[in-house]
Amino acid sequence: MVVTNLHAYYGKSHVLQGCNLTVEQGCVAVLGRNGMGKTTLLRSIMGLTPPRSGDIRWRGQEITGKKPFVISSMGIGYVPQGRRLFPSLSVEEHLMLTFRRTGSADAWTPQRVYDLFPELANRRNLRGTRLSGGEQQMLAIGRALVTNPFLILLDEPSEGLAPVVIERMVEICRELRKAGISILLVEQNIHVAAALAERIYILVSGMTVYESAALIFLKDLELRQKYLGV
Repeated sequence: MVVTNLHAYYGKSHVLQGCNLTVEQGCVAVLGRNGMGKTTLLRSIMGLTPPRSGDIRWRGQEITGKKPFVISSMGIGYVPQGRRLFPSLSVEEHLMLTFRRTGSADAWTPQRVYDLFPELANRRNLRGTRLSGGEQQMLAIGRALVTNPFLILLDEPSEGLAPVVIERMVEICRELRKAGISILLVEQNIHVAAALAERIYILVSGMTVYESAALIFLKDLELRQKYLGV
């Protein structure tokens, strides 16, 4: 995926003011302080907050401004900040709602999600919002996986989770990478980004102001203090 000079608004508020990034294989992390446009970037890619201008290309095709269901059908999954589960739906219903059959022998099915997350298999008839925070995050990831994506957009997956659950999320993301799924990660927890990302982008006021290999940024205390305050 290649994002070029993206501009997006909420009403009159100019949130993305020239965002650029490239996602190839592996994991790319987008970092920045609160309110810098990271979530808006993911929403714009998914068509939930259509950009006013700029270009988003996915596997050689222009997807800027397409409807979210079209973008999803092209192989991009989305795990929103806060999970956004449906209060009335069970675990099983969440997975069946978004399940996209491909006919491939290694396709992601609800059963394959249960194999990845055994915690959910015994709770398939329970409403998703009655799960623990970690289980809800697993379900949100599973809901994206059954669309059979090539790329998953993960927005703050560690938010509100205990350290042991965050470790589990990191392992899950590593499993997804081994399965050939690329990840575009928005994350406040720099330790999660350090564990997963090969490349780092920094957003400040909706603009891409820094890009490098993850190791270069994470080892440079001065850069971390400048852009993240950590």
